[in-house]
Amino acid sequence: MSAIALEDVRKRYRDGATRVEAVAGVTLEVPEGALWVLRGPSGSGKTTLLGVMGGMVTPTSGAVRVLGEELTHLRDHHRTEVRRRKVGFVFQDLSLIDGMSVRENVLLPLVPLGGATREQVARAEALLARVGLGDRIDARASRLSGGQRQRAAIVRALVPSPPVLLLDEPTAHLDTDNAREIVDLLASLRDEGTTVVAATHDPRLHDDPRIDRAVLMRDGSLVE
Repeated sequence: MSAIALEDVRKRYRDGATRVEAVAGVTLEVPEGALWVLRGPSGSGKTTLLGVMGGMVTPTSGAVRVLGEELTHLRDHHRTEVRRRKVGFVFQDLSLIDGMSVRENVLLPLVPLGGATREQVARAEALLARVGLGDRIDARASRLSGGQRQRAAIVRALVPSPPVLLLDEPTAHLDTDNAREIVDLLASLRDEGTTVVAATHDPRLHDDPRIDRAVLMRDGSLVE
């Protein structure tokens, strides 16, 4: 079974009097346990497509399935429930709350589910230690470096144990060493069975030999 399957997906927006087709008839299947990247310049549609894959963006037409579950025609609250169970999402702006500690930030997705269990707190602390943030658990997010913020955001997405992880520009604005650490982490997550898809224009990510497939996008379409 594919982790993500898209069939003739289109997403159109209104920009004043102009209709913009951000995703133009994309069909693809991402295998389970794969590490893929969507590459292309700004405005190519890769961020919108990533949002469609994770149920964050509803397509104008076409079909979207995540681990065999159809998302396209679900009501918003049902789609949200599927997303919480199956998809971890790391936004380009990271969306960390500066006034909260690292621990509080990474446990935040569990609040709507009734809060973190003891096992989930232990998992969060183990993941933070794994990515080199074990000594920063009680630090405010505002005191983290760019690379540390990126790693904290990835841990936050991983705490609910999603089988699919989607990331938007995970190495943007990072120096070489921090970017390498993020790519190493994504590759290791893939090796452990997580399906990982990242949107990027960074060759340090999309040209890495551990990437299973790099899909080029231009003007909302796939370019093979």
